Amino acid sequence: MYCRHILHAFILIAVGFWLVGCSTAITRQGEQVSIEQFDSLRSTYYHLNDSLNYAWSTVKQSDEQKLQYLDQLLDEMSDKTLVGSDTLALLEQLVLELRAIRFDSVTIANSRQIHQYDSLTGLVSDSLLSLTDRIINVNDNPRLRYLTDKIVSENSGVVLYRLRYDNISQTFNRFIEDNRELMSSLDSTGRPVFKRPMFKLVSDPPANREPRK
Repeated sequence: MYCRHILHAFILIAVGFWLVGCSTAITRQGEQVSIEQFDSLRSTYYHLNDSLNYAWSTVKQSDEQKLQYLDQLLDEMSDKTLVGSDTLALLEQLVLELRAIRFDSVTIANSRQIHQYDSLTGLVSDSLLSLTDRIINVNDNPRLRYLTDKIVSENSGVVLYRLRYDNISQTFNRFIEDNRELMSSLDSTGRPVFKRPMFKLVSDPPANREPRK
């Protein structure tokens, strides 16, 4: 009798494990994914996510740093009374407008907003750099030279930073598309995972790609 109870309990446990195994089986594009493959995919996902966050942080930090340099350059001109008050007031207003129309990781999909922001950035930067060129020729000022060099440097890095972000976004989005059946399991937060908008400096992957072999 005792042995029969033990055997019955063992069968229940075995069936339970079998049911759990069936219920937690994970598939991708109709093929079952092993534990090793799943762990590798999760590592890849978090690596891409970290790389994407870092690339975006670089874009935003460069943008914020440039705005700070523009503010500092205006302050320097104001302190030294190197430029007329009307000109300074206009440039200060333009910098305020720049801050008001800044993009984020969602609005970068709006090409019109990006174009507007970049056009205004170019106008403000070129105007200030032109003014400082004339001022420095008359009155050499190391601080002005430093700030103008920094603005030029930040402007030259914009395309590189955005291109890097777009490249990583494209890889990230392709990963989501290829593993869409697994994303709720791969992301441990349990939140939905969405594709990332891009600056469109690289082409989107084809809509109908051949599945990976």
